[in-house]
Amino acid sequence: MSLSTKQSDFLDAVLAGQNVFLTGKAGTGKTFVVKEAMRLMKANGKKIIAIAPTGIAANNLGGQTIHSMFGLNPFGVMNFEACNFLKGTKRRMLDLVDVILIDEVSMLRPDILDGMHWTLLKNGCCGLNTKQLVFIGDLKQLPAVLNDNSRSILYRTYNGEEFFEAKVYPQLATETIELDEVLRQNDEEFINNLNIIREGGKAPYFHQFIGTQPKGVILAPHNATVDKYNKAGLESLKGDVITFDAKVTGNINADDFNLPTKINVKNGAKIMYLVNSKDNDLVNGSIGTFVSHEGCHYINVNGVDFALNQVEFTKKEYVLNADKTDLELQVVGSIEQYPFKLAYALSIHKSQGLTFEEVTIDLTRPCFAPGQFYVAVSRVTGPSGLTIITN
Repeated sequence: MSLSTKQSDFLDAVLAGQNVFLTGKAGTGKTFVVKEAMRLMKANGKKIIAIAPTGIAANNLGGQTIHSMFGLNPFGVMNFEACNFLKGTKRRMLDLVDVILIDEVSMLRPDILDGMHWTLLKNGCCGLNTKQLVFIGDLKQLPAVLNDNSRSILYRTYNGEEFFEAKVYPQLATETIELDEVLRQNDEEFINNLNIIREGGKAPYFHQFIGTQPKGVILAPHNATVDKYNKAGLESLKGDVITFDAKVTGNINADDFNLPTKINVKNGAKIMYLVNSKDNDLVNGSIGTFVSHEGCHYINVNGVDFALNQVEFTKKEYVLNADKTDLELQVVGSIEQYPFKLAYALSIHKSQGLTFEEVTIDLTRPCFAPGQFYVAVSRVTGPSGLTIITN
């Protein structure tokens, strides 16, 4: 895959040691170029950690959650007193780090970024202003989850909920690079109207997609709607239910890997493949039909049966190596499961980062967070694959 001009600018900046906020619309190739940057920086001997606000985002980048990495409390608004003292090995490891990559920063609150800085200082380490920081994300997509109590406390200290409101941020001299070449879609009118809703505007253009008959994957803001579609889809099929239970070991939250701990499925059920296959053309997000025959299980995509085999995902945390001179990822837990889930419907939150040829957005219960509708409509590759159901 060739790089766009802005992707090349980003690589040049991070390889020169610059702090960067890499942003851009959905589908502009942020994750791809970040992984390339990580590869090149590691080849240059840089000690890197990749972290994110949520487990799913952290695992997509091959890293660890912010709260786990810095020992932050999961509840409440951070301040210096709330930051924890770390074990000696964790302190030495964080002091060794050269580069910190933080993905999905639309979900990163300012007190969490400050909490990372304060934790380093509280433990006698050099602060974030001595590290190279790479922020990745689109602030027009899903924001941090805040209840009313936490929000009221946050606004006593900060002027907003975005990460750049952090007290430490002005010390970081961060350069913003915005990717502007959309790679997921190529219909100009569709892209232009996506940009309108990304900026919070209204786009009557999307009224033409309102319908009543769902097609493709159904995306909905609320889990209750998703569960309703998946339950109805499975119950509509004849035959016996086949159940697969995941094998979970160690310190792990299965939800962080977007893998079900229990799968109930029948022959003919609509399913989605959840990993990128090394053996065939299946990718994370491929939609097909479940087929079971003589004890073997398959996903049928476009008339071709692909064997389903269990995969093992591991949860890793950064530790010092045996020589205490470098960082390495250590396995602390694992989940083994078939890599698919029912795909009659998905939540919009779980769809972030995925691409589909056909999408139906069910808004009979409306979106409840900024950026949800934009995330949903930007999952589809073009207007011919979009349907919207409303009241």
